[in-house]
Amino acid sequence: MQKMSFVFFIFSLLFPFTTFANSTEPQESMDIFMGTLTIKDKKATLTRCDSVENEYVLKDADWSKEKAVSSFISKASKLKQPIYAEVIAAYKSEKDTNVLLVDSIENLTEAKSCHLADFF
Repeated sequence: MQKMSFVFFIFSLLFPFTTFANSTEPQESMDIFMGTLTIKDKKATLTRCDSVENEYVLKDADWSKEKAVSSFISKASKLKQPIYAEVIAAYKSEKDTNVLLVDSIENLTEAKSCHLADFF
């Protein structure tokens, strides 16, 4: 009986660690990036809806089952420009290039811009 109690005690100490050890959640912090999507050099890019209009290259995140960027690239030529979207992604810098590891693309809207220059 003591042996069984000891085994359960050890198991209760180790179980919480093994539960989180194999997490499928992304390690990066996710955020929402709003802007317009375009294709440049066969790569999807997002131009932010801010005064600086930062540009980001979009890449499918390894952890995402939904390959949103690949899906967007395949249908982008059929969509009316500008294309507004909200991108749920994690930021990464690669060789002085802003990159977003995309989990999903939401509220994809054709013929909509969020940039001030487009309103004047």
